[in-house]
Amino acid sequence: MSGAYRPPDDKGSTLPSVPTRQRSRQACLPCRRRKRKCDGQLPCNICKGYDYECEYDETSQTIPQKRKNQPIQSSSQSKARPTNKVQSGDGSRQDAGASILPGVLEPSKARYVGRYSSIAFPLYVGLEVQATNLPRLHSFAYHTGIREEPPCAVQSEVTDHLSWNDARSLIDVYSTTIHPVFCFIDTDLFYKRCEDHWHGRSQGIVFEAMVCGTIALASLFKELIDHESEMWLILHAKKILEDSDISRFPSFEQLAAWILRTLYLRCTGRPHVTWIASCTIMHLVEAIGLHNAPESTIQTGGSDAPISETSYTMNRVAQVANCLHILIAFEYGRTILPINRRVLEHIDHTNRGTDLTPQLCRLVTTLPTNQHVGDTTLLSQDLFLALEKIAEIAIDHDFLVLLRTDLVLGIYRRLRVLDSKFQHGHYENIISAGLVALPAARRLVSKNEPWWNVVGAVFQFVCTLLVIDTPASCEALANTMDTLEFVVRNLDTHLAREALLTARQLVHASLHKKRKGIEMLERAVGTEAPEAAPSQTANQLAQDMASLSPLLAAQLPFDLDLLWNTDFQLPL
Repeated sequence: MSGAYRPPDDKGSTLPSVPTRQRSRQACLPCRRRKRKCDGQLPCNICKGYDYECEYDETSQTIPQKRKNQPIQSSSQSKARPTNKVQSGDGSRQDAGASILPGVLEPSKARYVGRYSSIAFPLYVGLEVQATNLPRLHSFAYHTGIREEPPCAVQSEVTDHLSWNDARSLIDVYSTTIHPVFCFIDTDLFYKRCEDHWHGRSQGIVFEAMVCGTIALASLFKELIDHESEMWLILHAKKILEDSDISRFPSFEQLAAWILRTLYLRCTGRPHVTWIASCTIMHLVEAIGLHNAPESTIQTGGSDAPISETSYTMNRVAQVANCLHILIAFEYGRTILPINRRVLEHIDHTNRGTDLTPQLCRLVTTLPTNQHVGDTTLLSQDLFLALEKIAEIAIDHDFLVLLRTDLVLGIYRRLRVLDSKFQHGHYENIISAGLVALPAARRLVSKNEPWWNVVGAVFQFVCTLLVIDTPASCEALANTMDTLEFVVRNLDTHLAREALLTARQLVHASLHKKRKGIEMLERAVGTEAPEAAPSQTANQLAQDMASLSPLLAAQLPFDLDLLWNTDFQLPL
């Protein structure tokens, strides 16, 4: 995260005029089918907004070139020339830019609203009537105003509860353990601002929430402070983030603090609460306007950039937020918020030392988030394709290895619900992904890095092996249970012991089921003894098979696994 948030001078802040829209000489094919107004660009605004595949009729004489960024006119230019209009299909008249620009951003408050919002409408009215003083982006008449808003109820206190030496040590832990995977903070600048904050140069109350989240997460991995102090940090950050006076102005610091809180909840909290927090970070991404391209957003404050973050940092924060939300929702089986996934489309693969976030993003982008409502065949195809792609991603961190296993098992659960037809190779991919995770879980526990999936990935793999129920899955079960016992023995927590007990119960239930099946088979062949001697069983099998064709008897013993992918067809 870069420097402190400093609002610019609001004097002279006006909304720029909307670029002139010329009537399109040709509409793209998706807009023709949906009878939408097309701006004739490639991609057009409609397709870009709805993630359609924008294409034009190849027989046309002119096919538009890719859209180039167009500078937004200044407010003085907008006053000198009236805003152009276009006639809509229903006879109404609309702003020319209404079909081009998706929303309005007020940089001084880092607040984004859609162009159809009641908050933005007075601005467009001011442009329409060519007002000298344009209305500001404000919630005019949002309610009756019969009650005053409560003041901020939180004070800056972290420096009184934690010494700088302890804070500095925990920041170092965060930088070496959590930051490489979720790299969205400028750690050098963050460290400097923390030092200033502890030495009397306050960095603001929202920054303090960010500090609390960082230190509390680091405390999970190396307990340099007691649990009571850690809990105070979490509750203090919660009070700051949920204060109505503070949350009025969304900022990058606020988004970063919510990401840190969501990570902490994923490591320590309940699934529903964690999912709610992940939804909050996505709402903040939209509130700040990170889900849209900067060139497609009207800014009310001229050319001065109110936020000192670079475009790389802004996109990275949005990427981490989006990835975290998708991971939590995908695992929990909850809705993935349909925020524009543009932030995940352009992932920087540049080698930046220990930065592993691009690997995290590549894992997440393999997941099909489109639901294909009513078409389970297409959804199954997308899931099978994702299962194959995810195995090809190079991983350089044990936590990401476990995370890949989580995603593979999540894909398997969805395919199983869809009653998809698995091939033998699909089971091999699933079992291979789980087996690779076992040593990774052992290493993380041995290093005292309790990532949230060191128990969960191994436990879910046990459940998956029992359901797959093939010779290969049964063979992998012993090593998986040994790893689960190793992890639980080292952690020695209630949730870990509960998972191990449940896994043992499921394995015993599966064993009981198989024994019942064996008893039924024994009764079917007339074997009354609980166990037949190996020599007697082999002799009986040889005698029975000798009565069959000599060719089949000569092939004994044969491997039944050879018949796994064999198609049998009965004669008509």
